[in-house]
Amino acid sequence: MKHFRMLLPALLVGLCLAPSSSAQDKREWKNHPAIVEIDTQEDVYGLGDVHGDYERLLTVLVAAKIIPADPGPPDKVQWQAGKAVLVCTGDFIDKHDQSLRVIALLRALQPAAEKAGGRLVITLGNHEAEFLANPRIKKAAAFVKELEAKNIKPEDVATGTDAAGIGRWLRSLPVAARVNDWFFVHAGNTHHRTLPQLRADLQAGMDKHGYKATVLQDLDSLILARMNPRPWWEKEGDSAAQSKERLRTCVHALGVKHLVIGHAPAEFTFADQTTRLAGEMVQHFDGLIFFIDVGMSRAVAYSTGALLHIRRDQGTVRAARILASGKSQEIWSGQ
Repeated sequence: MKHFRMLLPALLVGLCLAPSSSAQDKREWKNHPAIVEIDTQEDVYGLGDVHGDYERLLTVLVAAKIIPADPGPPDKVQWQAGKAVLVCTGDFIDKHDQSLRVIALLRALQPAAEKAGGRLVITLGNHEAEFLANPRIKKAAAFVKELEAKNIKPEDVATGTDAAGIGRWLRSLPVAARVNDWFFVHAGNTHHRTLPQLRADLQAGMDKHGYKATVLQDLDSLILARMNPRPWWEKEGDSAAQSKERLRTCVHALGVKHLVIGHAPAEFTFADQTTRLAGEMVQHFDGLIFFIDVGMSRAVAYSTGALLHIRRDQGTVRAARILASGKSQEIWSGQ
């Protein structure tokens, strides 16, 4: 008892000095920012929701000359796009049954791109964020099945402790990316925040609540907002002008000119009564917003895939969709 009394003060000091588990879990934002920012004169590409379809991912990457050919093992992939930037706007897991191969390829392609002077930025989709918040969520069933078939515990992936490093990689991904005056994010609704405000809210929310943070998991968030029954920026009874202005102020608050989103492969109609067809990569409001989820996964089957290609051409910025066939179709041009 005497010895215990002597040790008690030291034990109490040790407990006070020991970091809490929540402090240990906090992300190191300097090395793993919530929002990646890049300024470049090089070509920029955007890829929407892959949803576990490895073969179709390979097809569109080869068609766009991002990679030279099927690498065989996904970790042997090579980068062919030089100093270009490719942004994937999330939802690369679930639905189809090749999520682990998709992850292996993307993890290998990132350092290959950097070695060539390029960048591959992969942002979180709602499927990744929801899995990290709850690895037993119903919509993650296909991914969980793959993990368990490899004797990987989904809970270990969600906490970033699996031996393969899958979870650690997933937990390091940004939520959004600004490339020049283009903002890439999964669903798009930033609630008229500025870039500093959005970054601060993401960091504060994730530091406190992890991937369960409201800033991510709210049904009207920047990774979950929907286009049905109406686009998330519209209000019932909006005129086309009111709809465009509300979206414009949301986009311009970020200090950019263009918003690029995935998450929405289905058909929907805008306030001006124009319709985006299911699986079609389109822009609206003269380049204000681009929709790059084309439902390429065979689990969705709206299309066989496409990438957005943004390039500078003698003072003009041109945006085209590159189809799985390799055909390029310009969909917008401007300053």
